[in-house]
Order: sequence, then C-alpha cells, then structure tokens
Amino acid sequence: SHEKEYRSKLESSCKRLGITAEYIEKPISDEAGFTALVNQIKNNKPDALMVTLQHMQCWRWVNSIAKDLGIPLIVFAPVGTTFVGHVGISRLPGVYVVSSLEWKAIEDGLQMIKAKRMFEDTRVLHIRRDITEETIMDNLGMKVKAIPRNTFNERYNKMPVTEEVKDIAATMRRRALKVVEPTEEDIVNSARVYTTAKRLMADEQANALSMDCLGMVTDRLIPTPPCGAWSMLQDEGITAGCEADLMGATTLMLTSYLLNRPGFMNDPVPDTYKNILNAAHCVSGTRLDGFGKPQSPYILRDHSESSLGVSVQVLWPVGQPVTLLDFNNPAEIIVDTGVVAGN
Repeated sequence: SHEKEYRSKLESSCKRLGITAEYIEKPISDEAGFTALVNQIKNNKPDALMVTLQHMQCWRWVNSIAKDLGIPLIVFAPVGTTFVGHVGISRLPGVYVVSSLEWKAIEDGLQMIKAKRMFEDTRVLHIRRDITEETIMDNLGMKVKAIPRNTFNERYNKMPVTEEVKDIAATMRRRALKVVEPTEEDIVNSARVYTTAKRLMADEQANALSMDCLGMVTDRLIPTPPCGAWSMLQDEGITAGCEADLMGATTLMLTSYLLNRPGFMNDPVPDTYKNILNAAHCVSGTRLDGFGKPQSPYILRDHSESSLGVSVQVLWPVGQPVTLLDFNNPAEIIVDTGVVAGN
C-alpha cells in the first residue's frame, strides 16, 4: 500500500514539474536485485536516482549507491526507517536525504535535479567586446556563446515599431502604478529592445543572455538602456543579466531554475550603522512570488546612471524574508538571508 501511495505522489510531482521518472518494477529486497539495479544504472546513467526505504535494513544498499555510483541521489526514508546516524550520508556530494513524511521535501529534491539539468540544457549569449566563441562552464555544464557587442545594437536599429511592439509598450505602461521620467518614445524603445532580444536568442538557439549594456549606453549605441526589457524577460523565466557579468547572470538562472521566480541583480551598498544592505540597481523582476503569480507593484523610472530610457522600480513587500545569492565561481556560492526593510 505504501509503494502504491508513493508512486502515485511521485507521478503527480513529475507531471507538475515536467520531468520523467522510470520505475524499477519490483521492490529490491535481496542482493541479486540490488546488483541488477547497479548494473542498470551503470549502463543507462540517469540524471538522478530516487530510492524509497521500506525497512531500516536497506541502508547498506543506500550507502553503497551514495558512495560508489557518482550520480545525484534522493533518499526518501519515511519516519521509522531512519535513525539519526543514517542521515549522515547527506554530507556526501550529490546526496539529499529526506527523513520525514512530508512529500513536499521530495518535490524540492526533484526540483533540484531539474534545475541542474536545465543548466546543462542552457545556452547563454555573452554579448561583449568583439569576441565570437562557445565554451562550456565548468561544474554547471552551461554553454556560453560569446558574440560581438555590435550584434545587438545593429539588430535593434532594424527593429521596426510593429503592432507587437506597441502592445508590449502599452501593457508595460498600463500595469505601472505611475510613470515618472520615461516618455512614450522611451517606453516604445524599451519594447523594441525586448523584441530584439527575443529574436536574437531564437536565431542563436539561446535561452538566456548577459550583455555589456552599460558600455553600450555610455557609447550611445542604443537610445535606451535595456533595463525595462530585461525585467520583462526575467518575469518569463528568461535570464537577462546586466553588464556582461556572467556569474551574476548564472545566479539569476539559479533563482529561476530552482526557486521558480525572477531575481534582482544588484550592487550591494552597505549601511554599517543601521545594519542594512541596500540592493541598488535598475533590473528586478516583478513576479516576486513566482512565475505565473501576480506582479508586485512597480513604477516606470529612467536608468539611474544615464537618466535615459526605462527601468522598473519594483516595490518589494516590506517585512518579507529574502534570500541573497551570489556565485563566486561555478563551484562556489554565497547564501545569506534577511528581511525587506523598505524601498
């Protein structure tokens, strides 16, 4: 009965997350069955393995898988199949142990596996200087395709003001609490940046980008910074990073792929007396509660360094817990927490 219950829950989770699970038909209860499982995994290496314990005596097999097979492992140990010492294998790389009856914890593990696979399936456009090359990021497996900076502004200059552009601009303006500095032309130009970015990514078979936007604005290669367009892309789960900062863009991907919501790539400005970190920048997503959820209130402003174009001042909910993330490199990430103190 438990096997039937957990399989039903797993099938529902996989459908919700858009992933596929293949089942071992019969429960493993002897060494022969375990050996057959190990051989199957070695011959058809999956993205991950999930095991559900039905008895405490199965831990010897779990330990063997965790230490020897080298694939991500989710261990679901319903309460009663685990003592405290067993949980220690969760300190091994790639092992996630759930000793609980809360199925949500299993779905979180599945989301982790999905996020890792999404990194491996991602191609990000790195738009800067005059470079054309493609590399693969260590550890995360993300493909990074560098293209010359002029590629974007030349495409933008050819982007007409279509009905699609007008509709995007009208939606951006209509949903705003108010418009402060931007003109109607600024908002239309921001929509042109958005459509240019979508078409460029489609042509390059990419699903993310990070661009030397500040340099382009300084050199007046485009009449508007891409800030407003980048916020719209973020709300769709498409990573759009500022200033060709590849690690910053990679961090935005993590919030999108793992936490199902946009991030806010910012310059950290500390107030040491008040113990407040001011997160200052011109690109934040608006769907802070998650993709598909209502937008947070926002005001259309201009870009702070240049006083040009459109950026989105998103009003974050005061008092809500927040997480601060930053990839130092592809194998190291800083994580901190806080509470929104104001806007």
